[in-house]
Amino acid sequence: MGNGTSDKKERPVKGERGYLDSQHRSSLVRFLIPGVITLILTLCTWVIFPQYGMVFLVLAVISAIPTAMAMVNLIMFLRFKSVDPADFEKIEEVRGNVPVFYDSVITTTERSYFVPCIAVINKSTLLLLPGGMDDDKELLRHLNLMSKKNGFREWNIKSFRSIDEFSKRLKYLNEQRIKVLKKDTEMLKLISNLSL
Repeated sequence: MGNGTSDKKERPVKGERGYLDSQHRSSLVRFLIPGVITLILTLCTWVIFPQYGMVFLVLAVISAIPTAMAMVNLIMFLRFKSVDPADFEKIEEVRGNVPVFYDSVITTTERSYFVPCIAVINKSTLLLLPGGMDDDKELLRHLNLMSKKNGFREWNIKSFRSIDEFSKRLKYLNEQRIKVLKKDTEMLKLISNLSL
């Protein structure tokens, strides 16, 4: 008690491993609370206060809007899981000073893409993509477009489908002792803004 530390586990923030799993729980709670309120107001319309039915019906309809928004949010997050713990350990072993962003879901106009890990160093952005992803051209096009719109010209964006290839590249970059540029941290902020 006296050392100021707590045994309570900190909730992961965006970019850390476990963020998507924590969002599953919180988005479920954000759906259940307005959902229960909507259900109670609907029951009040027909069962408890039938003489004030119209008032409760209007309130139930109004409360259905945040419920529907929370349901969409829940469905979006339930589609994706956090990066695999074995992959996380493999990346952490070799990444050294290379800044990484975990558990990213990037949404384009076409669809949402889960990217377990993104590394950014020296005007290079490396994406680890899940093995089952069939087409990453739209994602790479979207990231290139967003990068250029935000002043990141001449950036190399490369995707890897294998954890072994990705960690091999990270290990190489770490061995080269490449310094992290200010633009690298700015690119990570952009990725954070693009991610769910």
